[in-house]
This record gives sequence, structure tokens and C-alpha cells, in this order.
Amino acid sequence: MPITVAGFSRAVYWFSVAITLYFIFFYVILYRTIKDKVSNYPSPTARVGFYSHASIGSLFFLSGLIQFNSTLRRKYKTLHKISGYFYFTLSILSILSLIPILVGGSETGMSAWLVVTLTGPLWLWANYLSYKAIINGDVTLHRRMNIRAFGFANSIIWMRPVVSILAAPWTVTSIDQVQPRIAEALKGGMWFTFLVEIMAVELFLYFEDNARASLVTSAGIPFLTSQEKSMINLFDKNPFTSAKVSRIEMLSKSVLRIVFHLEGKAIITGPGEHISLRAKVNGKTTTRNYTPITTRSNMEAGLVELVIRLVPNGAMSSILQSSITNDTTKELPAFQISHCLEGFDYQVNQHSVLLMAASGTGITPMINIARYILKNPVDKTRIHLIFSVRNAEDAFLEDILKELVQTATPSRFSYEIKYFLDGEVVTAESIRSYTINKESYHILLSGPERFMVPLEARLSALDKTVPVFSFGISDR
Repeated sequence: MPITVAGFSRAVYWFSVAITLYFIFFYVILYRTIKDKVSNYPSPTARVGFYSHASIGSLFFLSGLIQFNSTLRRKYKTLHKISGYFYFTLSILSILSLIPILVGGSETGMSAWLVVTLTGPLWLWANYLSYKAIINGDVTLHRRMNIRAFGFANSIIWMRPVVSILAAPWTVTSIDQVQPRIAEALKGGMWFTFLVEIMAVELFLYFEDNARASLVTSAGIPFLTSQEKSMINLFDKNPFTSAKVSRIEMLSKSVLRIVFHLEGKAIITGPGEHISLRAKVNGKTTTRNYTPITTRSNMEAGLVELVIRLVPNGAMSSILQSSITNDTTKELPAFQISHCLEGFDYQVNQHSVLLMAASGTGITPMINIARYILKNPVDKTRIHLIFSVRNAEDAFLEDILKELVQTATPSRFSYEIKYFLDGEVVTAESIRSYTINKESYHILLSGPERFMVPLEARLSALDKTVPVFSFGISDR
């Protein structure tokens, strides 16, 4: 079975969860605090520093685990956002809490002073870059810097077994019980754990980059070529590319179709991947994420096509509405677009059937994924899509769905449209009814939370073994 980015990431995440919980409850609380009674910190100042740092650090690790849980991130966006601010604040407090430890007498002496003063600012800088990236709408850079910062912090956990290993030859429980010069050398070796952890994180990101760069089909046809991949510089100070509105039309009273022409490098998206759209008007910047429905040939020509629902008082909706009306009394928005790498981890022929249920503009990632699958001649996966809309007027993009039916191998793609104002409600049972016994299938949901949350809960109740993936569609 091939190692995938998603599978490897999940394994690393849950391993980190186990190690972190063990560290907090067994090492910090039971051993250091209750049994050992913080004996290595004899001065009152150092002991206050230890308790502060241990409690803040434990909360930091727990909030970090919430941040990196993809399920919580998709289902509970508000929780993810709140825990993110909490996580960033704890990063600062954890560094400040080290001051009384260092002043009161750290068990690791001079080496602790050197490491904290040299690496502490770098760690805070990585957290700051992560925070700045998400404020700017750069989800990819935000995630990468978060991984770097959290991995760096995890070296504190991995340092503990290193201490035991270094102290073992002298049959002591603490490095401080060894001769002073030897102890200081051993402490320097202990802090070397930081470098090892940093290298491990960079190797993980390198593996992830190479795995994503090879998003290839079984036929060996690359979806992202190495040349295109090299154009995606995740460390650009400004990852956004200027874009001009090429075409705009209303698909219904509240849904528009807009095509942007990029003035810089082309953006090539993978299955389910989204882009960040930024608009600047009167000095104020607004950023939102959307999944494009652009064909491969149009992507290569520097076009990005989006379908967006306009909502009352929505920040981006108001900007786009002014673009439609050509209001000359208002400043024209300056648009920019950035590439993101977060998407649906699709594997060729992993399942017999891919069941899709979308509501409203939630149809966009489904079209993106369906095109990707159907263009591969060796992929035998069948796709059935249920599109939930208010009425016939809201059945936008049906022309693309009909085109997919005509171009696909017979029986590989089918769809049905349900009008919920006429009582045609999408249920978990109606989604699963398309499959036949013993078929392996994967379910994708996309649309507003009021559509996805009850469906996902019911699907899980019917069969927890069936994988369900949800795309979040938020207020625009």
C-alpha cells in the first residue's frame, strides 16, 4: 500500500497526540510535580517559573493539537479560529515564563541561557509568520510555519529521554550529579535535540512537497508538472498575483460567475484545491477562499474561473456587487489571487464509487474533482452527484454537468438535481442508495453547514467505516 501525504500526516499527528498526552500527564504532572516535587529547582523563583511554564506549555500543546486536527478544522471553524489566537498568545507567554526559571537557576545552567536567547526569538518569529500568513489569506504558508513552530516546541518533549540516555553511563538520575565540566558538555548535547527536531520537520515538509508535486495519475500524466510546482514559491513575501476581471455574469439572482486573468504566473490547482481571492478597496483588504471551476487549458492560459454566491452585507460580496454594477462613484477594487495546496487527497481506483452531495456553490469543488478523475483513462471510479438547490433557477452550472456526462466513459459519471423548495430533501439514505452491495465507496459533502452537518452525522450513524469528507462553504 503506497504511503500518501494524508496517511503519513495522520500517522504523525496521532503519534504526536499520544506522546504529548503522555508527556503532560505522566511526566510533568505525576512525576515532576507530584513525585519529584520539582527537586531540580530549589529556589522559589525557579519553582514559580517551572509551574508557570509547565501549565502554559501544557495548554500550548493541547491547543496545538486542536489546531492540527483536520476534522475539527473543517467542522468547527470558529473553534479553530479561537484556539489559533489562544495558541499564538500561549507561544508568547511560554517564552516569558522561562525568565524566572533562568533567573532563579535552571537545572541546565549556561546552555539553557544560550539556547533560549538564540532560539526563542526564532521560534516566536515562526509563530509570527504563521499568524501573518493567515491574516493575509495565505493558508499554505500559515500551515507550514505552524508545523515548523510546533515541531520546534516538541523538541522539549523529545529532550527528556535524551537526558536519561546521557545520564545513564554515570548511573545518576540527573546530569547535575555528574562532574561540572562533563555535565555542561552533556547539557550541550541534550540541547542538540532541537536541531534534530528541526531536521525531522524539514524532512517531513520535503516529503510532503515531493508527494504533492507528483500528483500524477496511473497513466503517468502529471496534474502538476515539476516546472509548475517550482513556480509556487511558498515563501514569497507576497504570494498573491495581480488579477483583472475578464468576464462576469449572473447565473441567478444571487450567484455570479467571474473569470479573472492573472497578470503574473499561472495557477494550476489539484483536485479540490482552492485559491485565495484578495480585494483591496479604499485601503481596506478583504480575503476569501474559493474553489475554481477552471479547466486545465484555461488555467494554463492564466485564467481563474469562480462561482460565488452573493450574500447580504458580505464583505467580498459587496465588493463583487460593485464590480457588476460598474459604479463609477466608487474606487475600483484591486484583485489579487494566491495558490493554496489544501485539497481532497484523491487516490486512483481506491474506491469503486465516489458519491458527491453538494448544495448551492458547494458544487464547485465537486466539478473540480470530477474533471480530475474523468480525464484519467485508467481510473475506473464511478461518480454520482446529487445537487441540491432551491429551484430550477438555482441549478447553475448544469451545462458543465451535462458536458461531464457526455465526455465521460459510459456510466462513469451521473448526476441528479433535487429542488428542496419542492420537498426534494437530500438524505443520508438517498446518498447511499446509489451503491450496490459490497462496493467500496467514498462520500464527499460540500455546502453550507446546515446542509452538511446533519448529513455527516446521519451518515456516520449508518456506517462509521465509510469515509466522509466535507468541504467547508462559509459566508462570503
